[in-house]
Formats: sequence, C-alpha cells, structure tokens
Amino acid sequence: MTALDRVRVVLVEPRDAANVGAAARALKNMGLGRLVVAGGGALDESRAATMAVHARDVLAGRETAADLAGALAGAGLVVGTSGRATAGGRAPRAVAPEIVAACGATDVALVFGPEDRGLSREELARCATLITIPAAPAYDSLNLAQAVLLCAYELRLAAAGPAPEPARARAPHERLERLYAHLEAALLAVGFLQPDTAASMMRKLRRTLGRAALDDDEVQMLLGIARQMAWAAATRRSSRED
Repeated sequence: MTALDRVRVVLVEPRDAANVGAAARALKNMGLGRLVVAGGGALDESRAATMAVHARDVLAGRETAADLAGALAGAGLVVGTSGRATAGGRAPRAVAPEIVAACGATDVALVFGPEDRGLSREELARCATLITIPAAPAYDSLNLAQAVLLCAYELRLAAAGPAPEPARARAPHERLERLYAHLEAALLAVGFLQPDTAASMMRKLRRTLGRAALDDDEVQMLLGIARQMAWAAATRRSSRED
C-alpha cells in the first residue's frame, strides 16, 4: 500500500456524470484510486464511462454514501476545497505534504463540492484544512474534474518526494463530530456561546482543534471536560430553581 491509497476523493452531490467520469480519469492519471460520491441523483453511467476512458475501473469501483457524514466516516483528516478566497484555504502545493504525512497513520478525505455552488459553509466546517486553487481573478471558476486533477497532481508530487516525518494517529471524523456537538452544547450551557453567534464561533473552534490533529485519548479528555461543564451548568441552574 502506498500513501496515496489512503486518500479518498469525495464528490458531494455532483451535477454532471461527465465530471464524475473525468474525475475518475484524473485520479488514475495520478495514481489514486478511491472515489466516493456523496448524495446526488442517479448517475448516467454511459456518460460517465465515456469521460473516464481507461479509468473505468476506478469509476466502477467508486463508493457511494447517502450524505457527506457517511462519506467521511473513518477519516482522520478531512480536507475541503473552496473557490472562495475568503474561505481561508491554502494552495494545493502547501497542503499536499501534510496530507501525505497524515496518510502514514490515518485515512484522508479530500472533498469537492457540487459544480454550481461548491461546499456550503456547514460542509466546510467539517473540514480541518481547506484548499483554494489560486486561479486568475479574471476567471477563477474551475471545472470539477480540473480541480480534482490539480489536487491529485500535487499529491503525487508530494508522495514522490522525501518521506515525511511519521504522523501520529488521529481520531476519526465521527468522533470529532461527537466532540464538537458536546462542546457546543456545553459552551451554550455555561453562557460562553450565544445562540445567534454559536455557528460562527464553532467554525473557529473547529479550525483551532482541527490544527491540533487530536488523537482518540485527547478527544476523550475534551469530551470529559464538555460533559463536566454541562453537568456543572445543569447543577447551578437546578440550585437556582430550588
């Protein structure tokens, strides 16, 4: 198994079957093989296969998930892509070595949004790291398969370079989502978060903790802190009511 075998490329609700086929071709060109389609309608297999050309095996072996959460299950690092410079993403060349290093200990999901809108703010919030391709401002909208190819190319270059320092195992995505849910509830309970600003504050907290690359033990510790905060808030509220 190579490092790139641990990378899954996730297409969220793709609109055009041709783009799915072309994305499969891009992956095979660059030595990747795991394609996941999350949500979306039935795929026009003939149209997709025409664009896949000699990567029809990648297309045929694609995984499907009902939603993004299902597509990310088990991934220790989730990397999102956005065409919006305001999203705070970095160029693929800057992120690719981090992805390859993480592959030494965990699966990585590289996520692309629908052609017409890209990833939503809520979907981007699930990503620990963001990629933005620095295209020309005069026309910075890339075709989905082109974006997949550019990112896959940078991953191939990074994987061919000097071996990175071994990465430690990360907690899987679903455990992190559980942690974030408990933290949000606890921070609301103690008054640190307010309902009208909680979403934006949680996005910042997710990014902060995402950079920490938490492992299972660290997630368990933070879960314990969140539970204790919620318990203390409930106890205080109960004593006041008495």
